[in-house]
Amino acid sequence: MSFSNLHIQSAFRLFSTERAQVVLIMLFIVVSAFCTVRFVVVPQREMAENNRMVREQLEGSRYANLSIANMQTIADHEAAVLGQLSNEWSRIAERLSAFPNQTVLRNTAVNRIDYKVELYEIRQRLQEKSGELKIQLLPVELGLDETVTSGEAVRTRMLQLKAVEKLADLALDRQIQRLVEIYPLSPVAHTDKNGTRIFEEFPVRMECDVDFEHLYTFFQSVFEENQVFTFRNVRIESGPTFDSKLRVKAILSALLFE
Repeated sequence: MSFSNLHIQSAFRLFSTERAQVVLIMLFIVVSAFCTVRFVVVPQREMAENNRMVREQLEGSRYANLSIANMQTIADHEAAVLGQLSNEWSRIAERLSAFPNQTVLRNTAVNRIDYKVELYEIRQRLQEKSGELKIQLLPVELGLDETVTSGEAVRTRMLQLKAVEKLADLALDRQIQRLVEIYPLSPVAHTDKNGTRIFEEFPVRMECDVDFEHLYTFFQSVFEENQVFTFRNVRIESGPTFDSKLRVKAILSALLFE
């Protein structure tokens, strides 16, 4: 019998004894306990702790003790409040707009021919109006070019024309002495935090000669409904002549809301 066979038989006799069997059983129990704690008890405790935290958060919530009917009542109330806020915003937008027909202006498609015809007619009308009122209208071109390149540029140019027309009419109606300069500046888009456009601002630079009384009535007029202009800046100087008491240089903006 070889040495290796003797060694195997000796080991077999060793493990076959009761003492060896007890040792193996104890070792198996220890390993099983460790695995149970590591892979069963600890994850269960972590899950229980997470469930406890979620339960505490839910118990502290304003909706914890509400029934489905109560939650529906709250939802209806919040929807009503949102509707009121929306209506209030619509009223504010209507009140602050320079144009009574801003929805039409915003949605109407405009082409190059429409713009050129409108520009020509407004120039002619303002010239005739200034002649009837005996008010000198120096900027005949109104600071607007007939040349446009794209559909969006046509829309922008048309809205700029409407802003210039509105402000020129206000100045002439309030009996200024002379309209020295008027032309549009680049429009400014105002957006919310999500990038959604809320309204557009169409600034117009104007320079005119006027006396004290008519300057006061002009400033009043730009805050009246359907012709509101916001002041970006204004500068008032002494007029160039005795009759022209004041020279007003201002940038006023027409607002168009979405």
